[in-house]
Amino acid sequence: MEIDSQVEMTSKKDTEVPSNEESGNSDKVNEQELENPVVEDDVEIPKVGMIFESEEEVRNYYKKYAKHWGFGVAKISTKNRSDGKSSYFSLACARNGKTALKAKESFHSRPSTKTNCKAKINVIAKEDGRFIITRVYLDHNHALSPGKVQHFRCNKVPDSHVRKRLELNDLAGITESKKNHSLVEAGGQEKLPSGERECRNYIAKARQSRLDIGDVDSLRNYFCCMQKRNSNFFYMVDMDEEGGFKNVFWADARCRAAYESFGDVITFDTTYLTNKYEMPFALFVGVNHHGQPVLLGCGLLSNEDTDTYIWLFESWLKCMLGHAPKAIITDQCKAIQGAVAKVFTKSCHRLCLWHIMQKIPTKVGGLSQYRAIKRMLKNVVYESVNQDEFERSWIELIKEYKLEKNEWLKSLYRDRHRWVPVYVKCTFWAGMSTTQRSESLNAFFDEYVHSKTTVKQFVEQYDSALKSKAEEENKADFASFYCTIPTITLLPIEKQFQSVYTNDIFKHFQDELRGLIYCYTFVLKREGSVSTFEVRERKVGKDGVSWKELTYEIFYNAADCQVRCSCHLFEFRGILCRHAISVLIQLKINEVPSHYILERWRKDIKRGYTFVKNIYDDSSNSEQRQQNNNLIPLLFELQELGAKSDEKNELLMKLLKEAKEKLLAFDSGSHNGCSLTSENSMEPKI
Repeated sequence: MEIDSQVEMTSKKDTEVPSNEESGNSDKVNEQELENPVVEDDVEIPKVGMIFESEEEVRNYYKKYAKHWGFGVAKISTKNRSDGKSSYFSLACARNGKTALKAKESFHSRPSTKTNCKAKINVIAKEDGRFIITRVYLDHNHALSPGKVQHFRCNKVPDSHVRKRLELNDLAGITESKKNHSLVEAGGQEKLPSGERECRNYIAKARQSRLDIGDVDSLRNYFCCMQKRNSNFFYMVDMDEEGGFKNVFWADARCRAAYESFGDVITFDTTYLTNKYEMPFALFVGVNHHGQPVLLGCGLLSNEDTDTYIWLFESWLKCMLGHAPKAIITDQCKAIQGAVAKVFTKSCHRLCLWHIMQKIPTKVGGLSQYRAIKRMLKNVVYESVNQDEFERSWIELIKEYKLEKNEWLKSLYRDRHRWVPVYVKCTFWAGMSTTQRSESLNAFFDEYVHSKTTVKQFVEQYDSALKSKAEEENKADFASFYCTIPTITLLPIEKQFQSVYTNDIFKHFQDELRGLIYCYTFVLKREGSVSTFEVRERKVGKDGVSWKELTYEIFYNAADCQVRCSCHLFEFRGILCRHAISVLIQLKINEVPSHYILERWRKDIKRGYTFVKNIYDDSSNSEQRQQNNNLIPLLFELQELGAKSDEKNELLMKLLKEAKEKLLAFDSGSHNGCSLTSENSMEPKI
């Protein structure tokens, strides 16, 4: 800290100790006084021209000064540069400003600390990054109390000494009352640097971000073990200032390979707590060809703020070679939304419908007509056929129950394009309308962990949990290969889907076929190769008695056999809807074009991640596992190189076909004179 003589100085009055006068005017001080600053018990009086190396140094200095004289400190104004750093700010007495009394508080007014005190310092950032005091007001218009400074809000944050003492006591198992007693004994109750509640909050946060030595070692050992099993295992660790684990992310080789097949749509969820430190367990989850949840990476987090989520998303994106998902579903957390907007800039982001609807009781439960509001709100959200109908119904709901001032409903309406079904149905979501797929994966982990599970215990159980999950998928693969779901009609279209779709997805298609009995199809017009149809569908009401009729419009282009329905089920779920099927039947089309049979639902495709075997089991054939582990990373790398241009893709295809022919020649025994290291080297010259 130093004094800059080039700044305009204030007078001698501003160098005196704080008084209780009403005035806060500043005069000028001469440079002689600046060279010999006033010092009271090592606490220097603020002067114009004082220079500090950082904003934190300014804050610490003024807080120390305020603590000595007995007043609290608050930041009352600030101006930031384009890079987000402060260019100007003021630190003032905490009793600065006035309290505006509202009419409804006239008879039940709250206590106020504000006296419009003018004491403050103005600080400007210099070009060299340092900070200089440009104006000082010392006078207060209220009594000062150095003996009660520990009660000011600015002084309730535990300092480094107290934090260390609290953590040591907590590690030793000392109770809350004894922890506070030890701090009081160190200097008396009046010297206690923070309140009991602040100490408890700090201990809770420290527990959350602190891992036992055994936990840290367990994580390191697990990561090393997994990388030995398969070099494609990925992990990242975010360290705190003291070199401890703060946030951790990892994805095994199977997760990374599965992302190639099922990374188009993911859900992200942090509502699950796995350990005694209450560190949120963050899950990236997709959906496989059976409609089952598939893990695509996970992490343990110390905080739930935007910066933490940005670190996690960037780590996950790096793990997936920079390929962001086409669509992502999260809950309403503002921190998550901010991180998604920053990292997944081109991904379609929607909010979890289930989480939103679960909040209805807490947000409108206190209203006198709660049941009627809840019933109508659900009808507006779930039963609206198009956006116009939703808009009309929403306005009707707000007016009928006088909800114009409900802030929660206002925010939902502003975000309607990101959660209401009629606004998001044109994007492919693999049938996922909520984050319940990640929650069902949480339920799967519940068989192996509980709220008291340590991180060490968790990583020990993680392999068992994922191995069981892989086995479930293997059983579903076998069922689709070995068993056939009987058809319910004689339609050739049903036979076509039966032969290619997995059993679970084929069942969903059959649900659409069953709905045909409630559909009535009419031709509206024909213009060249394009025909427009109207399908009316009767649906039973939620009471199971009443019926209503919904109308859908379907367009069919005979030139390329394109069919499009206003319900957008195919765009949303990847399965043809009953309305489109009804039109195809009327047009006597017996075979659906291939573009209506999505690869992600097919059972006759061998996907790359299924070759990543035995990563959760050390007792398996090590030679075979090592062969697979050597091949998978190389294939990943070749795929990345080949996808960069048409020329590279063509070259890679040619080389792989040559390799395939030579490998088949080895299997047939006709490899005499055939060498895999011939002139046509397998190393692509890209």
